[in-house]
Amino acid sequence: MVDQADPIEHESWSFKLSLIENAVVSTFKLVNKYIAWHKLPTLIGSFNLLAFRYELRAKNLYDGYASKSEQGTLATDPMTDQRFLTARNSDGKDNSLEMPKMGSSCMRLGRNIPRKRAKKPTEEEMMTPNPRLVSDTFMKRTEDEFKPATSLNLLAAAWIQFQVHDWFFHQMQTEDNYQVPLPPGDDWPSKDGKMTLPKT
Repeated sequence: MVDQADPIEHESWSFKLSLIENAVVSTFKLVNKYIAWHKLPTLIGSFNLLAFRYELRAKNLYDGYASKSEQGTLATDPMTDQRFLTARNSDGKDNSLEMPKMGSSCMRLGRNIPRKRAKKPTEEEMMTPNPRLVSDTFMKRTEDEFKPATSLNLLAAAWIQFQVHDWFFHQMQTEDNYQVPLPPGDDWPSKDGKMTLPKT
């Protein structure tokens, strides 16, 4: 079902590998059958990571927009300062010269499933199970129960980057909020027994 917040009937635009990028991915897939990326010489291993990035971008994420033009072009969003060719911009612009607004402030990031297959949940679905109870149960840390991470997966950084951007909002709709009912005995400071969260 189409995302009701942005009712576009067709599939969103997604990143496609160029001929050279396809060749890089195919080459390293063959190499990795015999040698893992981290056992390659540093420079070659770096190119192997680039191949992983290409493949993940093409096959693991769906663009949040129907057209790549919505993420800007050099004509519509020219670079304001040449230093951004080698330095980060504080608002995230110009990380991609082809699509300058990609990943910048107030822009959607990639999704794990196509928008047409992700329906907008109802208010009841949003509150079942109670979000406050879920977060308090799974995220609460007791004083005597710290569990350190003993390993970190190769894909953790990429996963964290995109999931965190999914979890936190980029654009606020100030006229409407979620009213999350607080469970009995909850210590959240509230006069009406509800936690107010801005909709995005």
